[in-house]
Amino acid sequence: MTPLEIISRLCEITEELSGIVKKQQEMIEHSKVEEGVKEELRNMVNEADGKLDVLEYHMRRYCDTDDVGAFGKEQPSDD
Repeated sequence: MTPLEIISRLCEITEELSGIVKKQQEMIEHSKVEEGVKEELRNMVNEADGKLDVLEYHMRRYCDTDDVGAFGKEQPSDD
């Protein structure tokens, strides 16, 4: 697996995890959790989401979605 493929897969998994966290946050918002805790968690999710957006923006020059099509077509190593 090439470094670009690894980066692309890590991005994909990170997006999945972000979706899970957001879903959990929605459930917390509708639960009987103290408002101060809800606000703290909401801020944490928003901050992490912002950081992910910045990282994704900067990684685009290394890994584009077109690289995903290359998965499984790695060149054999010369080892």
